[in-house]
Amino acid sequence: MEKLDYIINPILMGGLVKEINEDMVKVHLHGRLGVITIPEKIILSEIELEPGVELEFHFSYLKVEDAGYDYDDSSIRDNLFTPCLVGGQIVEVNDTAVKVETMDDLGTVAVPRRWVFTDMSLECGQMVEFYLSPMRAVGKRDIPARTI
Repeated sequence: MEKLDYIINPILMGGLVKEINEDMVKVHLHGRLGVITIPEKIILSEIELEPGVELEFHFSYLKVEDAGYDYDDSSIRDNLFTPCLVGGQIVEVNDTAVKVETMDDLGTVAVPRRWVFTDMSLECGQMVEFYLSPMRAVGKRDIPARTI
């Protein structure tokens, strides 16, 4: 069987801050597309972060890789608002979603299974790659945090 080749591309996405615990921020993606938890230090913001703050960032589908590569996340660490190819490892798989721990303590990504490109069965321990950028605050929605 021929191995399928997938190309992932970053797109500009949005989400809302759901909660902040210590230095980690939980972001619910618009359209019920998943949840990303990231360190507060990679959020570009001139406003105070709180539930309901609107964020935008670059993100892509996830692609399962046979082996991880030597990824460079310096553009994220330097707070450059550009997409960066990062790696991670699947830590949870269920009927509808996968959860990935990202490299270098960049947090976690939980997305629907349909967001993962692979020709293999999804399993814990598999390596993935995807595009991510720092997130930037673009405003605040006046909605109760419990509805985010």
